[in-house]
Amino acid sequence: MSKLESKLQAEIKVYLERLGWHVEVFTCNAFQKGIPDLVAFNKGGTVVRWIDVKRPKVGTLTKYQAQKWPIWEKIGVGVWIMTECDESVLWKPANFRQWWKPRYDKYLLRSPANILREMDTDD
Repeated sequence: MSKLESKLQAEIKVYLERLGWHVEVFTCNAFQKGIPDLVAFNKGGTVVRWIDVKRPKVGTLTKYQAQKWPIWEKIGVGVWIMTECDESVLWKPANFRQWWKPRYDKYLLRSPANILREMDTDD
């Protein structure tokens, strides 16, 4: 994470906490690639938001985010990308797909069942 992103993440964390959210920071390692930067719980814990912080206009998804987040999406877990201190983003649908670029498609994981189906198909 760049210094600018780290600074923005800290600002967003403080901003959300002032609004009453409980925010946990995730520092990923070799075994946790693709996990968003933050998880936030509103007061009462009825709303949970996985948040990734990106620099406006220049932020991109990592290979592991492009692999993991579509899997989460399939089971109903969203990822919200925040580029500024604006809580309204968290009350809209998950927005990571707005950051999706066609080049990320190459990172999508194929299921073993689909691979076997492809092998069984006669050309």
